Amino acid sequence: MPAISKIRFTNVVYEGGEKRYNDDLFRFEGYNGAIVLENGGGKTVFIQTLLQAVIPHTDLVVRKIRDTLKLEGPAHIAIEWVISEKPRRYVVTAVSLFLSDNKIDSLRYVYEYSANDMDGIEGLPFVRDDGKRPAERFEMQEYYAKKIQQSPLAKTFSGIKSYRHFLEDQYHIIENEWDSILKINKDEGGIEAFFDNCKIEKHLYDRLLIPTVEKSISGYDEKQFANIFEEQQKSFKLYKELRAQIAEYEAIEKELTAFVKSNEVLHSKEQEYEQRKVFAKGVYSLANQQRETAEREVGLLEQAMQKLEAECAALNARRDSYTIRLQEQELHAVLDVFQELEMERNRIRSNIF
Repeated sequence: MPAISKIRFTNVVYEGGEKRYNDDLFRFEGYNGAIVLENGGGKTVFIQTLLQAVIPHTDLVVRKIRDTLKLEGPAHIAIEWVISEKPRRYVVTAVSLFLSDNKIDSLRYVYEYSANDMDGIEGLPFVRDDGKRPAERFEMQEYYAKKIQQSPLAKTFSGIKSYRHFLEDQYHIIENEWDSILKINKDEGGIEAFFDNCKIEKHLYDRLLIPTVEKSISGYDEKQFANIFEEQQKSFKLYKELRAQIAEYEAIEKELTAFVKSNEVLHSKEQEYEQRKVFAKGVYSLANQQRETAEREVGLLEQAMQKLEAECAALNARRDSYTIRLQEQELHAVLDVFQELEMERNRIRSNIF
């Protein structure tokens, strides 16, 4: 169950208008607390008023809430609950009581928020005009409607039943636990009278704790919890057998866990193998392509080399022919000079002789 952080009473008027809470905030901050008032100081009024934020319109045995409070204007009651420590989160449950056609009616509002939210319990506009007057019913209706549009964590409720169910289901604010407070405070001096009749632990268990547990677990049938326990008695006899089965199941689970982990490793290795195989196949295909390309290039180079060799042989033959031609020309020139010299020699000889 959530712990109470703050309680706020606004325009709570009682004892015919002689006493009132104008706009008072009580801080508990999630700790246990006590409200200490003198006899007749309004302890029962405080408790009955506080209960309105959990169980709207509830009466305290013979005390009717409309007789306890003087509802000339709406009485606003709100409780801020701590629902989470880390991070710190709150929920406020707020009820505004008013008379409609001479019957008691109420607005019911719930809002969940984090720390320092400006619309938390202290930000509820229960007072208007700088605290000069309490908020009217229609003003609170307008505020709640606006908050619902702004945040999905703000809710209002058309009926008390849906409001109670929401608090119990969503935040575990259980109505039966608060019924125990009603039981203890059923009349003036009720707390003292109740515990005077609980002189020993067994009386407290019988009168408060066991009925509360039965109601919480079995739902309003006082004998149902005992009946369920008797029906399930045979199950306790099977405890040892169940424990043995559980131990066996735990051992099987351990083996299965190891098997699953081994399979996970195997699956991982198979995936890695498939990836490497795909990679190797890609490398092999690329190497074949590069080899075929290199072989084609080698063939082309060999053809080019053969062509170059043929061209070189032709060039060498032409060079040799050119050299021979030059030598023939030189030879003809030398022969011509020789012939001229020989002719000159013959001429000289003929002149001498």
